[in-house]
Amino acid sequence: MKSSSLYAVLLGGYLLLLNSSTVLAITLQQAKQQGLVGETNTGFIAAIKSSNNADVSRLINSVNNHRQETYQAISQSHDLSLSTVKQRAYYKAIEKTQAGHFYQNSHGSWQKK
Repeated sequence: MKSSSLYAVLLGGYLLLLNSSTVLAITLQQAKQQGLVGETNTGFIAAIKSSNNADVSRLINSVNNHRQETYQAISQSHDLSLSTVKQRAYYKAIEKTQAGHFYQNSHGSWQKK
């Protein structure tokens, strides 16, 4: 498949993920703005500090479960390895990360954009 089509699928999936947490007590964007979670170098989100509350833990689990399902579907439908899909999603997430939000660099260290 052409890379532009894969890009569109990944972007669409990523935008869906951004909006999928709205039924939770805290949204993904709120958690990012508060510095509670960030984008990991594996294509998922994680807590910046280990002392998060139950709402943040539920948010992380919900978003990551949805991302895993999305990555697997993209991997199968486009005949790509799961690691390739996750890596591309990570780079896309970094591009979309807003100033002041956290992400992991390739070595796993948290960075503020």
